[in-house]
Amino acid sequence: MRKCIYFIALAAFSLFSTNVMAQKTTKTFVIDAGHGGFDKGSNNGNIIESEYSLELAQKIQKLAKKKNINVILTRDENDHLDLQSRVNKMHELNPELVISLHLNSASDRGKSGAEVFIKNDNVDTHTEKIGTELAQLVSINSIENRGLKKANFKILKDSKAPTFLIELGFASNLTDAETLKSTHHKNQLAEKIVQFLENYQAI
Repeated sequence: MRKCIYFIALAAFSLFSTNVMAQKTTKTFVIDAGHGGFDKGSNNGNIIESEYSLELAQKIQKLAKKKNINVILTRDENDHLDLQSRVNKMHELNPELVISLHLNSASDRGKSGAEVFIKNDNVDTHTEKIGTELAQLVSINSIENRGLKKANFKILKDSKAPTFLIELGFASNLTDAETLKSTHHKNQLAEKIVQFLENYQAI
């Protein structure tokens, strides 16, 4: 009888320990859908950055949930959230990684392709490697790879977590815009980003 009680207690403790470990190893990722509300961002009439970034962020969150990956969005609706509020939320959540989703625009309609930005003063080669990987990852179908760049954007500069701002393509370029608005392309982007999060190793 004592042996039976001992094994039951041991099993219960083992299950408890496994649950605690699982909770400790759960990683949180933040997906920031750029712009929102009255701030529409890039807009060529057929594709609006604020709506596009939110739709893609929601796709990523939905797919991530199926894989037990904890993805939190800075905004869940098409409303305005200023940059400081986004940064504050990122600090509060203390995520493993932040990805900010955007569409590019230029007066030169010939400019095209995807690019990834990291903070201007970054000197970490691992961060650069991950940024380069992300640029390759989102450069699919007809979207060319413009590579990794550095910038002094507030969301990069003020974030405490590793943060990558992705320009997914140019809304001002007819070829990019046609590809970007494709459901197939959006689904592929979401799948690739979730796969990236699933395999992510902390910086």
